[in-house]
Amino acid sequence: MTQNKATLVLIPMFCWGLIFYDSVIDMVTVWSQSKTYEHCFLILPIFFWLVWQKRHALQEQPQDIALVPILLIPLPGLLWLVGKTAGVNLFEHAAAVFSLQLLLWALIGTARAKQIWFPLCYLTFCIPFGEELIPALQDITADLSMFMLSLSGIAAYRDGLYITIPNGQFVVAEACSGIRFLISSLALGTLFAYLQFSKLWKRIAFVGFSFVFPIIANGIRAYGIILIGYMSDMQHATGADHLVYGWLFFSIVIVCIFMTASFFADPPTEEQQHAIKTRAQSKHYTTSIGLLSALLMCIALWGQSIQQPTSDIDTTSVLLDETQITHDHLPRAYWGIAFPYSDHDKLATNENGDTYFYTARYALNQPQGELISSENRLYDKESWSLHSSQNVSLGHNAEATNLSLIDQNGRTMEVIYWYCINDFCTSDPLALKLYKAGHLITGGDGHADVFAIASRKSQQAQQYAQRWQAAQHSGAQSTNTQAAK
Repeated sequence: MTQNKATLVLIPMFCWGLIFYDSVIDMVTVWSQSKTYEHCFLILPIFFWLVWQKRHALQEQPQDIALVPILLIPLPGLLWLVGKTAGVNLFEHAAAVFSLQLLLWALIGTARAKQIWFPLCYLTFCIPFGEELIPALQDITADLSMFMLSLSGIAAYRDGLYITIPNGQFVVAEACSGIRFLISSLALGTLFAYLQFSKLWKRIAFVGFSFVFPIIANGIRAYGIILIGYMSDMQHATGADHLVYGWLFFSIVIVCIFMTASFFADPPTEEQQHAIKTRAQSKHYTTSIGLLSALLMCIALWGQSIQQPTSDIDTTSVLLDETQITHDHLPRAYWGIAFPYSDHDKLATNENGDTYFYTARYALNQPQGELISSENRLYDKESWSLHSSQNVSLGHNAEATNLSLIDQNGRTMEVIYWYCINDFCTSDPLALKLYKAGHLITGGDGHADVFAIASRKSQQAQQYAQRWQAAQHSGAQSTNTQAAK
């Protein structure tokens, strides 16, 4: 490639960096702050190593520009816009990686991209994903532990994520869900499948094995911890040795996956791909590079145009029904609800002190903090365990979620919550984020609220929630009527 064309290639790469710089920095921050995604730091070195292995095959292929990925690249651009406006980091991270894959494909051409299809696809593991599986993995781990305890003849009682044995109690916390082992094992298993197998069905089967085996193994690990605690009268497997045992077990899992791949590996086959070494360049090489750069610049400019701060909003309105609330100064430790960086929040209780009310308000596009964020919490997960969850209707097209919680002492509490952007109310985070994205893209403004009620009495939280939502709905209608006049 001539120096002129090499310079042209840098233009779309610069445009990509201009658009996704913040998203990439945020993604790397997630890698460094979460032990679940520490393996992501290895993905890029593995990518370059795999490409280096194909360097001779790449040189045999003609250099050209691919038009198909240029036509596809607006799709991750749209995903990024939605993620940026809605505050969905997963969408931003996925858009950054998918657009990079398409960009590399476009710049090296289809013939060369076919040679390194796996390294390009392997970049997908740079995306921090999988935390949505944690609740399901906790349940599976608890189920497997109870099943194996019953086979061992050990009396055990399960309440939510708490497992009680005659001489102690265990809780299947988020750290015990096995998500760290699962994501890492899946990434390594996918790499082993590519390196050790040549048949497609074997590769797919081994990737499936790499997903299922760590889940089962984590259930065995949890059972082993409970068994050690039972046999040692809770003297072991409850402190630092718990963590050591976990990492030792994970190492064994990785070794088992590697040995399985080696045992069933296909015999190596000599590649006989002698492509014609045509160096003919596309007549429209410069035009294609220009089109690609223009598309990326349009995405960047559009994204910047909708990221302007929203106008100041009125946060002085009373968000709680003062006819039901009598106290405003409460210790938050009991419930543990927290929505940091909110523009306005309030915690209160009823006269009997058995029901708690909480609300917080955010601007739709404030510089720090948002309504749906991993930093927010609806209850203290170290003190409370989720027993069950169900959706409930509050009327006026508002949906809420009712959580049934239990602590290690057997005390129960119900928490019902829902979110609102202006008059759109739901407890579905994804629906709310998509609504927010559409609202901002079309030039809308307003505020976002969370409403939550916790009660130690069954059904009482839901009754209060229905009354609260009805009062909010009536207030919104009254405000809209006055505005119309």
